[in-house]
Amino acid sequence: MSYDNQSKSGGIPFKLIGVIVVLVVGLLAISGLTGKNNDQDWQVKQSLGGEVEIVSKPGYYYKGFSTVWTYPKYIQFEYLEKDARGDESVSVIFNDGSSAKFSTMIRIATPISDTERRNFHQQFKADEEAIARAIRSHLINCLRSTGPLMSASEHQTARKAEFNQVVQDQLSAGLYEMKRVNKKLEGQVDAKGEAVTVLATEILTEKDSGKPLVSQRSPLAELGVKVVQFSVLDSPYDARAMEQFAIKKDAFLSAEGSKAQREKEVQQRLMVIEKGLREKAEIEAESNKQLAAATIKANQEKLVAETLANQEKIVAETQAAKLVAVATQTKLEAETKANQEKQVAETRAAQEFEVAKLQRQAAEENAKKQIVLADAQKKSLELGGAISERDRVLAEIAANRDVQVADKLSKIATPSIVFNGGGANGSSMTENLVNIRLLEASGLLNQMKGSVK
Repeated sequence: MSYDNQSKSGGIPFKLIGVIVVLVVGLLAISGLTGKNNDQDWQVKQSLGGEVEIVSKPGYYYKGFSTVWTYPKYIQFEYLEKDARGDESVSVIFNDGSSAKFSTMIRIATPISDTERRNFHQQFKADEEAIARAIRSHLINCLRSTGPLMSASEHQTARKAEFNQVVQDQLSAGLYEMKRVNKKLEGQVDAKGEAVTVLATEILTEKDSGKPLVSQRSPLAELGVKVVQFSVLDSPYDARAMEQFAIKKDAFLSAEGSKAQREKEVQQRLMVIEKGLREKAEIEAESNKQLAAATIKANQEKLVAETLANQEKIVAETQAAKLVAVATQTKLEAETKANQEKQVAETRAAQEFEVAKLQRQAAEENAKKQIVLADAQKKSLELGGAISERDRVLAEIAANRDVQVADKLSKIATPSIVFNGGGANGSSMTENLVNIRLLEASGLLNQMKGSVK
């Protein structure tokens, strides 16, 4: 019983151990057969037979118990004065002899072609420390070749961006060809007051393109490494540079003080000028205001006078027009009345003329009749022979009388136009009455009346 119990109780641990062993062997087999690459990395896979393959596609792949080295696509290195690896900063000397320690950061992109990646792997074997040391070596060359291009004062004041750009360009392209030149330092003078001259460095360029000449190609470019970012994190200057900065600062402050004093004097002068201009402007404004008021008043008075004159002119023109209209109407009435009176007078004169004309014609006809009668009577007496002497004498007297009356009547003037109150051709009313009386006495007027009837 005891033996059976021990065999039963001891059988369970052996089974668990067997299962665990199987699982471990299975996991090892799986891990040896499959591999995984992340999107931010690329890998170098070396098979058991020595064949090398670059894996850049993300995801799982068949590993086949190959050896794999993983490289990030982007790597960032910092070289600080206080670092776990020690002092990684780089000391740079400027052309004025002063120096500064540069703490930098550089970010690179590892090679992208399979050939360059394999070459990169052959040199570094996924050792980031080796990569960092190689980059720092090239970085030291770039920093120290760039320092002589300027003084510490120039770098501190205005040329930091230029310095960083030249360093980054040399990191990517290679070290530039340079030559030594004499350069005057701005703002620095010697005991004689002359500008300080120092030996400086100048970059040589191509004549046609103006691009800098490269004397030594960048090892990073040889490896297919691209510099994505370069930054100077800190650059503390040495004591000499700080003294120069202090002297320059004092000079600058003194100059700024003088400038401020000068600006103050200028401001006071400008204030006096502006005050005078303001007072002048106020006087001119007041004068312009008074002038404007006087002008407005004069214009208003002129406008009122012109309005009154226009009103009076309109009234006078209206009255004159009325008088002209009245005169015209009176003239028309007078002319109409005169024309009417003239027509009445002409009509009356025409009527009287016609009456006189008829009367003259009647008188002429009557005279002719009397002459004919007298001639007939004379012939009758001559033919009859029975007329007595007395009768003959009376007949002759009557005949002569009739002849004379007829002659007189024929000479009576008959007016062509008769006007009331007067005669024509100088005849008076008395003469007309005498003539009418003669006509009545001779019996001609009665005869005319009878003939008219």
